[in-house]
Amino acid sequence: MEKTLNHVAGAFRWSTEKKVTAIEIAVSALSMAVPALLAARGHHTGLGLIGGMAMSGTVAHGRLRAQAASAGAALLVLMLAAALACALGRLGDAWQIGLLLIAALAGVTGGFDRAMVAASMRFIFYLVMVGGIVSATTADPLLIFAVIIGGALFAVVLHMAMAVLVAHTRGHASEETEDDRKPTTRQRFNRLRRSLVEPAGWQYPVRLVSCLSAVSLIRLFFPDHDVHWAALTLVLLIERRPERLPLKTTQRVIGVLFGVCCAGLLSFLALPIWADVLVVAALGGIRPFLRARNYLIYSIVMTPLMMMAMGTADHAVPASALLDRLFATVFAACLVLLVNQATIYLLPQTAAPKT
Repeated sequence: MEKTLNHVAGAFRWSTEKKVTAIEIAVSALSMAVPALLAARGHHTGLGLIGGMAMSGTVAHGRLRAQAASAGAALLVLMLAAALACALGRLGDAWQIGLLLIAALAGVTGGFDRAMVAASMRFIFYLVMVGGIVSATTADPLLIFAVIIGGALFAVVLHMAMAVLVAHTRGHASEETEDDRKPTTRQRFNRLRRSLVEPAGWQYPVRLVSCLSAVSLIRLFFPDHDVHWAALTLVLLIERRPERLPLKTTQRVIGVLFGVCCAGLLSFLALPIWADVLVVAALGGIRPFLRARNYLIYSIVMTPLMMMAMGTADHAVPASALLDRLFATVFAACLVLLVNQATIYLLPQTAAPKT
């Protein structure tokens, strides 16, 4: 009982370890709101904010060269994910099979190093998100790609402009320490190759593909329900190393529960486009702050943004659609926990260390 109470208390714990500047908040708000405002003229408000959302939090601190490299890498990941999703998203069952194969490949290559772990998870998330948008709309996939990447380019330019301004104001860029012990590319490749010899090296892509396959089967049995939300949720919840009851899963489920209610309220209000853009600016601005403080509250904010990005929060949404998202979230969380338990039972050495 005490362990359960500590777990729940941890879900609401407020962190102050990471500093979030006013510039980061302003850049995050503008990088999502401005593209959303421009895209609103073509009734694509939600699509406009995806690029800024994808770039938020991906630009590293340090020298301008490091920040430019970080932003460029994040942009390439988004471009590749969006291009594949737009090219294959309308192929029906073939798209579902292609998604599983691409996700498996991304899961394997993500074991290359820490940077690839983060890049592969972002790639899979936006592959699933954009693919779901393409498959559910009649809009031209090329237009979808252009709007998303246009917003991302604006976000990158804004990030770099602010970085240059800050560096000029301070008189120098932040120093970046070099680590001579950083493994070489060959060493990281050899480590990945050795890991794939053991079953433990395949546990993440196997868990990922198993969960995505289960969602695809649910879609076949319940075609009238929006189960795409379950795929998005499980991609966010599955970590590289399995845990029996991840704190992130608890936070995500509680956060989405309240977030869907907030999205329903926004839908009920039927705000004009300019008000929708203000909502995007407010939620987008507070997003980096909450992400550094508490993932549960961050999930509450992210839910309306994700629903708007998928084109379901900028007009009236029936209660059944909101309930679908609640059930999909619970289903995804239970599925992740089940697969984690099975993996830890079969391969106990893969379990994440207790904190």
